[in-house]
Amino acid sequence: MLISPQPLPVWQNADIIVLGSTIAAVSAALSAKAARRRVVVLGDEAFFGSDFVGDLHLWEKESADPLIREVMAGEFPAKPAAIKRALEHRLLKAGIPFLYGMRPVGELADESGRAHGVVAAARTSLLAVLGPQIIDATPFGLAARLASLPLVKRQSDRIAWRVLAAHAPSNWPGQVSELSSPYRQVLKEEMKEFAAFELGISRSELNSDSKKIAHLLRAALVDESVWFAASHRIDPGDDVLASCRLGESLAALQDSDLQAAPGLWMANRLLAVRELAGLTDPSQMSALGRHVGELAASCPSPPSPEAFCFRSGDRPSERPFSFTKAFLRNPQGEIAIDALSFPIWDGYDVLVAGGGTGGAPAAIAAARTGARTLCLESAHGLGGVGTLGLICSYWFGNKVGFTAELNEAVSEVDSLSRSKHANSWRPEIKSAIYHRLLNEAGGSAWQGSFAFGVRLAGQRPDGLLVSTPFGCGFVPAKTIVDATGNADVAAASGAACRMIDAHHVAVQGTGISPRKDPSIPHQNSDHTFVEENDPEGLTAAHLQAREKYPDDFETAPFVNSRERRQIVGDIELSPIDILAGRTFPDTIFTAKSNFDTHGFIIHPVFMVAPPDHSPLQAHVPLRCMLPKGLKGILVTGLGMSAHRDALPVIRMQADVQNQGYAAGLLAAQCASSGEDFRAVDVRAFQQELVAKGIITAETAQHEDSFPLSIADVQEAIHGDLSAVKNVAIVFAHAEKSQEGLRRVMESDPNPSSQLQAALILGLMGDPLAAGPLENFLSGAAWDEGWNYRGMGQFGASMSLMDARIIALGRCGGPTSAHVLIPLVNQLEATSAFSHCRAVALAAAAFKSSDLTSALARLLDLPTLTGNSFQTTEDMLSDSDGDTTSTQFRNLALRELYVARGVYLGGDFNDRGRSILETYTRDLRGHFARHAMAVLESDSSLHCSLDLA
Repeated sequence: MLISPQPLPVWQNADIIVLGSTIAAVSAALSAKAARRRVVVLGDEAFFGSDFVGDLHLWEKESADPLIREVMAGEFPAKPAAIKRALEHRLLKAGIPFLYGMRPVGELADESGRAHGVVAAARTSLLAVLGPQIIDATPFGLAARLASLPLVKRQSDRIAWRVLAAHAPSNWPGQVSELSSPYRQVLKEEMKEFAAFELGISRSELNSDSKKIAHLLRAALVDESVWFAASHRIDPGDDVLASCRLGESLAALQDSDLQAAPGLWMANRLLAVRELAGLTDPSQMSALGRHVGELAASCPSPPSPEAFCFRSGDRPSERPFSFTKAFLRNPQGEIAIDALSFPIWDGYDVLVAGGGTGGAPAAIAAARTGARTLCLESAHGLGGVGTLGLICSYWFGNKVGFTAELNEAVSEVDSLSRSKHANSWRPEIKSAIYHRLLNEAGGSAWQGSFAFGVRLAGQRPDGLLVSTPFGCGFVPAKTIVDATGNADVAAASGAACRMIDAHHVAVQGTGISPRKDPSIPHQNSDHTFVEENDPEGLTAAHLQAREKYPDDFETAPFVNSRERRQIVGDIELSPIDILAGRTFPDTIFTAKSNFDTHGFIIHPVFMVAPPDHSPLQAHVPLRCMLPKGLKGILVTGLGMSAHRDALPVIRMQADVQNQGYAAGLLAAQCASSGEDFRAVDVRAFQQELVAKGIITAETAQHEDSFPLSIADVQEAIHGDLSAVKNVAIVFAHAEKSQEGLRRVMESDPNPSSQLQAALILGLMGDPLAAGPLENFLSGAAWDEGWNYRGMGQFGASMSLMDARIIALGRCGGPTSAHVLIPLVNQLEATSAFSHCRAVALAAAAFKSSDLTSALARLLDLPTLTGNSFQTTEDMLSDSDGDTTSTQFRNLALRELYVARGVYLGGDFNDRGRSILETYTRDLRGHFARHAMAVLESDSSLHCSLDLA
């Protein structure tokens, strides 16, 4: 956590900084680069052309603008993904660095007030980009607003929104007009037909400020005819620069009108023109951006100041703001800034950060109680992975409570949902239902908006710094629900969190789902690893996805990840809690799923009894949502406190929806009473959940069933030690179990039971197990191993030999290494990842020079090295079109683990360190973070085994 004021890392030094994801941003960057200036672009979206393809301008082939003609040169009308891919490839070809998901939240100025750079937010991390010329190509002029330039209202009333639909939407409250017949021809598939429609409505009719309009538009359109909706509205905006001379059109503006202040250039909708249509016309805005880029490039660059002032608001806060540390692979130094200041906006009772699977239900629940509720969502619609993410089907999950209500509401509109018994749905419909339910409850949502920092009042965050397309400010709140899925707010507040570190690099696979055509509502994917806190890796992942699926209509606007940053809560839910059927006195939802692991596991219970396809239930206590040491905040979804191997059972959409609803109810209750979440009458609150159907009356009477009695533990020890429940009980009560397990290991008449007990004891770290494990491994040959698999991975992710090697590494001493050297010498270039992982973990533990040198031999084998992705070109090489590709991840994991084992085992000719340093630059953020952590750790620390 970083407390303001603070030094900020510098991502890039440039001559010209272009802000925005618009067509004007791309044009400005290309023209400035053509003038041989150093240019960087910070895009606030996950693609370029937000005012072009984002508005569904897909028939601009005859445009007078050369850039638009170029990117529209293929199939007509163009597919959104194809336009996005063409725009980003133009920037890549020109050698212009850019980052997606970056929003400017402050300007850096010298003492005279002249701009010299920006502070940008990536989630709750801040970084600086330095440059004496800034081109503001954000739609509504974010940089001008950050500079506090005076604005006046313009007479701009009409707003339009575009959709692809089977027929004209019947329930739209405004005007509906069909746009272009080529859609009907090109998008026709089998019996499905689509046309493009423009939906018009007046701003005054919506009767709301700009931040809420996108929410109201989507709440107004719940219609099965709609197959695909534009991500942005066509809106010239209702603000204009007060200092800008009024022109008839964009082309009539003088060059001086395009410079709002020294070093600050305008290519956005704050420009004062009478012909408002030009502000939303891609061709005119592209031409404007090109001209502004030329103007900025022609200006001489003043020297960089020795000190920077921060500009974003009217006064410093009385309390400190805090943020998370930015993750950059190669920062270009850092700068010191003065106190941070932001405007203070209206406060709320409940502030929900994130409008996805857990956040939208949380906001609906809170608003239904009458609490003044605001939901922040960075994407253009509510619902998260289950709507815009295109995972529009339940795998497992407990479909009760709010989830049952939501399913019914969707099925009333969606014939697909009705035909699939509410197990599948159309993404546009479910997202619109979320908006409608929130609006009906009296809650608000700000789309394209996210929390980028918190303000602390002791141990309690009392509000969030919020970035919107119309500026940023501080929003006070009585209670906060962190539904980011990444514990962003909790981490920024100083909560202890778990991320990939030196201990392991096990993480569930992720993907960015493609949408082949608008009629296909669902597409899951698992083809890469992406860390949510890594702007460089996130950018590369979106480029890779569009390269993988070049013929598809669209790709999802965000990463569908299954594992992210997690809080250290008042309690951690463990897989052994689930497997042993543990109950809790404060359960707030009961999840149902099998162990859909999407990768390999690290908990030793699964090395003894691998997970299978059988469904399980997991009681999840309130304490998993409470960040240790913080008050006034609840954390939902993937960010909750749970062992990473427990997540596959508790992360299903149906369950997270119910968890979110429970969180919203509790947040509203505590906002009203003023009490902390830990002080609530849990039993009374559980009755509300019983009434809603989220938990059963029996669950509301549970007590903690752990620790189990000695008799129960002994029964497990003397039962079947391959049965998962017995193994879970033994691991959950390790101290009570060890003596009994030793007796089984030493005297049980069944040799297989002896060896099973030795395996368990070895994984517990009992040195008495080393002898039996050495005897088994001595002279053994490899069995069938396991290579990385994401989607569809069930059962063991290692062989029995692998498990016993890992157990020996856990319990043995340096002399145990001799039995592993023959096994290492048997490994080849095609050997399984699980075998390489097992011996690498043991080598790191034993630190035997002989074993380490044998392991280092693997690094000379073909395909064992050279598997890191350090450049965009490397990432694009993994573009086979497979939504579940694993080859490159398996090779990288194998190389990384072997290098880690060599390094921690004492290294051999510096081979381990050299490869780890390569992986610190890998664009798959988990790999980079792990390599950095291993190199920074004390190799004598017990970080060599990736076990729980």
